[in-house]
Amino acid sequence: MIKELDMVTLTRDVQEPQLPKGSKGAVVHCYSDVQGVEVEFVQETGETIAVLTLERSDIQPEREMIQAQILAILNVLPEELLAEVRDFAEFLQQRKAG
Repeated sequence: MIKELDMVTLTRDVQEPQLPKGSKGAVVHCYSDVQGVEVEFVQETGETIAVLTLERSDIQPEREMIQAQILAILNVLPEELLAEVRDFAEFLQQRKAG
């Protein structure tokens, strides 16, 4: 479920203004129909490029994008490295809790 202030990534190119697939933005409003959201895209300087009304299919939550990237990496790692990845993830979890 996408909510306001979530970071999202475009799943397609947008022509006007020109924003390529993979552009990152922040959800600034969720419409009650659950399918529509307004997303603000900014430059590295913090200046707003655009605020667009998009459909849910036009974006992917940043967390889901990162999870998919990690799974793709894990699927090609040799068995002996998977244990190292698990150990590192457990370390990060302990650090966060501690």
